Amino acid sequence: MRLLFVHGRSQGAKSSEILRDEWLEALRIGCSDAGTPLPNSLDVKAPFYAEYLDKETAKGPLKGIPTYGSTAGPPPFPAEILLELAEGAGITDREITEALEVSVLTRGPENWEWVRAAARLLGDRAPFLAEEFIRRFTADVHAYLLFPHIRKGVNDIVSAELGTEPAVVVSHSLGSVVAYCILTDHQRPPTVPLMATLGSPLGIQAIKRRLSPPLGKPSCIQEWFNAADMRDPIALYPNLGGDNFPAPIENHPYVKNPQDNPHGIVGYLSDPVVAKKIAAALSA
Repeated sequence: MRLLFVHGRSQGAKSSEILRDEWLEALRIGCSDAGTPLPNSLDVKAPFYAEYLDKETAKGPLKGIPTYGSTAGPPPFPAEILLELAEGAGITDREITEALEVSVLTRGPENWEWVRAAARLLGDRAPFLAEEFIRRFTADVHAYLLFPHIRKGVNDIVSAELGTEPAVVVSHSLGSVVAYCILTDHQRPPTVPLMATLGSPLGIQAIKRRLSPPLGKPSCIQEWFNAADMRDPIALYPNLGGDNFPAPIENHPYVKNPQDNPHGIVGYLSDPVVAKKIAAALSA
C-alpha cells in the first residue's frame, strides 16, 4: 500500500526526504506504543510544496503582507481567520477592547486595530502561536484558497506524488485543506482507503466559505479519520462532521501533544490511536 504525507506550513529548510523520515519515525513510535507494526513494505511519498509556497507568497500581490505590529491592514480573509482563532481560544470582545492601543469603536476584520489587538492576545494565550506563525499561517491559507495559480502550483506538486494507485493519505494543518481540495477536485483521483486529517483547520468558517461547494466527503475516500488535540488552536473544531462539516468522519479529539506545541505533527503521528488507525488501513 502507498502512503502519502501532506505537510502543513512552517517547514523551514526541510525537504521531501527529511519530512518523510521525520513523519515515518513518529508514526513508528505510535505504532510501537499501540502494539501494531507497520507493514514491512511501504511506498511512502512526502511531496514538498513549502518552498514553492514561500516563494510565491513573497512576490506579487502577496509580497509584504504586514505583521501584526504594522499599521497597514490585512486582506479581509486572513483577518477573519485570526479573529475566529481568537474567539476559539476564549478571547472576548472585552479583552480585545482593553488591549487596544488606540480608541476604537468598530469591531471585526475590517478594523485593523481590532485585529492587531486580537493577534497579541492570541499569542499570549497560545505561546507557540508566535506572531510570525500567525502571520504566515493566515497568509498561506489566503494564498492557497484565493489565488488560483498558487493553488494549482501546490496541487500539481502534491498530485504528482498522489498517482493513480490506492493510497492512504495523511495530512496535517494546512495540508489537510490541500488534501481535501485535491481529492475533491481531481478528475481521476485514486481510491483512498483512509484520509487522516491531523490538527486540521477545515472546520474554520472563514476557510469553509472559500472551499468549492458542496462540502462533503470526497467520493474517492472510503474512510475519513480526524484527530485533534483539544489545546490546538488551529484545530479550532476538533470534532469534524455533522453541522460543522457535512461528512461522515470518525473523530479522535484526545491527542495529547507536547505542552509547548499542541499543533506539532510528531505528537499527532506518535499518538497510539492515530498510528493504529493508519497502520490498519495500510495493512488492509
